[in-house]
Amino acid sequence: MALVSVVMPTCDRPHFIRTALDSALAQTMKDFVILVGDDGASDETERLIADIGDSRIRYHRNRPGLGATGNWLDLIRRADTPLVATLHDDDKWHPDFLAEMTAPFDDHPDIAMVYCDFWLMDGNDQTRFALTEQEAARTGRSITPAGPVDYDRAEGLRLVAVDNAPQPAYAAVLRTDAVQGLTVPADIEPLYDIWCSYQLVKERRELFYVNKRLTSYRVHEDSATGRGFAEAEDAVFQRILDENTDAGPVLEEIRAYWGSLQWARGTRLMDSLASLRASQEQLANAVPNLKGVRSVLASAANRFVAIWHITRLMRLTKQVLAASRR
Repeated sequence: MALVSVVMPTCDRPHFIRTALDSALAQTMKDFVILVGDDGASDETERLIADIGDSRIRYHRNRPGLGATGNWLDLIRRADTPLVATLHDDDKWHPDFLAEMTAPFDDHPDIAMVYCDFWLMDGNDQTRFALTEQEAARTGRSITPAGPVDYDRAEGLRLVAVDNAPQPAYAAVLRTDAVQGLTVPADIEPLYDIWCSYQLVKERRELFYVNKRLTSYRVHEDSATGRGFAEAEDAVFQRILDENTDAGPVLEEIRAYWGSLQWARGTRLMDSLASLRASQEQLANAVPNLKGVRSVLASAANRFVAIWHITRLMRLTKQVLAASRR
């Protein structure tokens, strides 16, 4: 039996999946198998894997397709190794990813998840250095000490619902028996990653942090991140708040972060006049979670079209000024 099952859900991305597969096959730690779950309509991925001809790749075609979350859960349940690691079809690992990420399990037998920092890259494999540093600072990954993560209930909620620091979907290795029984509510699909992290901290499972950037996460127009997932995101935050009503001040931090995401959605939609109603809806949803000027502006822009246009103009002016400074 191998040590790690690399689970790779995919759906019609032959232009990216070869890069992902090559990065897995190039690992310095060789004790793994790759489980590919193909939700696609095309035969290209199957042909590509046949051309690679590596016996460590176990290919499975889903007919009918299972969807992003269903595909991932199916692969996790198919894993017959002690550890699992997800590699999405548009991301890539650095050669020492598995070697670095599996080592802590030897000395810490109760660890449920080892996670690390990562680079952000675009659709052309170009690393987004400034954005990477910005996200590492926002999530606290840049200053989190390597080793076991010491957390109580409040800090665990902050870790996953405010910092969103652990990323089990592309920058982690998990103990298989810690996730094989996981169920994901339909209303939060496809955000199984944050739900997975939340379930682990809710159960107070042990986490371990490797303070190195060992994987590259791709953000592009065709990615889920690029398209956005407002309803699922709202459902995750609402469930976390509903299930932890007695968690104390951290709940205000969660609401504030949730409100900032809703505000960002609403203002991004201002880029198009055709999205006025959708923008107003997002701003209205944000109002209960915002404070100060943003709360007032969101409420007014939702109720009055003229205020929405003024807010839009302010946003566009800010963007122009920022661009001119660059």
